[in-house]
This record gives sequence, C-alpha cells and structure tokens, in this order.
Amino acid sequence: MSKVIWNKDLDGHNFLLKIDKIVDVLPGQFFMLRAWDKYPTLSRPVSIYDVQEDGLVFLIEKVGVGTDILSNLKAGDEIKVFGPYGNGFKYENIDEVSLIGGGVGVAPFYYLAKEIKKNNENAVIDLYLGEREGQELEKCFSDLDVNFKYKKGGLITDIINYDKKLIYTCGPDVMMYAIRDEAMKRGIEVYMSLDKRMGCGLGACLSCTCDTTQGRVRSCKEGPVFKGSDLIE
Repeated sequence: MSKVIWNKDLDGHNFLLKIDKIVDVLPGQFFMLRAWDKYPTLSRPVSIYDVQEDGLVFLIEKVGVGTDILSNLKAGDEIKVFGPYGNGFKYENIDEVSLIGGGVGVAPFYYLAKEIKKNNENAVIDLYLGEREGQELEKCFSDLDVNFKYKKGGLITDIINYDKKLIYTCGPDVMMYAIRDEAMKRGIEVYMSLDKRMGCGLGACLSCTCDTTQGRVRSCKEGPVFKGSDLIE
C-alpha cells in the first residue's frame, strides 16, 4: 500500500498525482492504480509521467468513476499501486526524435524526454501536444529542454514537421495511425504506445489484445509500445 504525497488539479479535466512508491521504471511503462475496495471492479492503468527521488508522478484525465475517485485523493490517503508493467521506449543512443502526444497520451513523454537528455546530452527532441479546448496539459512540459509545440483544438497532425528519423507517439488511435502512415511513406521509423482497455496488466484477461504482423498479442505484456510497421490497424 502506498500513500498520496500530493494531488494537483490542472484544468478541471486533468490532474497530477504523486505517490510515495519508489521503484525502477522505464519510460513508457504503466501501473495499475486502485483507491477503492469493490467498485469499480477493475484497477485503472496509468502510464508514468515522472520518476522522482521520493516517489512517482502520474498525469491522469478524469474520464469515469475510477479516475474521479483518484482525482479526489488527498495527501496521506492510501492507494494500491501495482507495477510497473509492459515494455517502454528506447531512450539510449538517440540523436534526434519527435515525440507526438494526443491529449493525456502525452503523459509518458515527460519522463522519456528527461531520460533521453540524461543519456544523450546533445539529442534534439521535438515535442508535439494536441489537446482539446479547455485542457492545459502544456503546463506539464514547459520546463523540458525540448522544442515544444502544442495545438488546442483541431488536428495535431497539421503542425507536425516530419524532419526527424524517429517518431514516438501516444494518444488516440486515429491520430497515431495517421502519423504512422505518413511517417512510413517518408521512411521514418515509428513507435506507438497503445492505449487499450486493460483489466489486469498481467496478460491474463486478454482484454487488451491487438493484431500485429506476428499475430495477436497482448498490449500489456508485449506492449504497450510497438513498432508502427508491426501493427495492423
């Protein structure tokens, strides 16, 4: 059992939640969070936003009963945290990369950008954020050493400059596959972090399966990060 250190509302729709769990985490991995007993039945899968010396930070959107409960937690409240689960993004030996996030799908890119810079001091990172009107997720990325562009409303794909040889993306499927298809036309390598409904995070329930060129796999175990060319839409 872990405890909440702080909980900060960003814009009425999204919030940052810090807990006192200390564990090694790869950028792009996720945890299963639970702050209730019987209802809702399932824990909530949440990707890591930041790893700090005294705990973990999650960037979460309020979209239902479970996340609403999490949004109302106070400092000192208990929370069950299982993980980390899944694979992550490669962050070593990178000289340039575009990170493209849609809505709260941008969450993994804060810790990822930090780890890329820590391991590749001269790496050039372009960070794109597409968000709805009323969201203020850009507040969470303004201190990073990256080229940061964000767009409120409309399509983030309208402002992407496909001038980097590597793209990491996370967000709505329609956005990611559009980016994947355009990038592949240009010979750019793409990795996608799938946002699938997950029941257990352990690969047992099979609720998060997806089709790949190697067959049907579980995004919680074999993913959530996949090479774009391996995924079948």
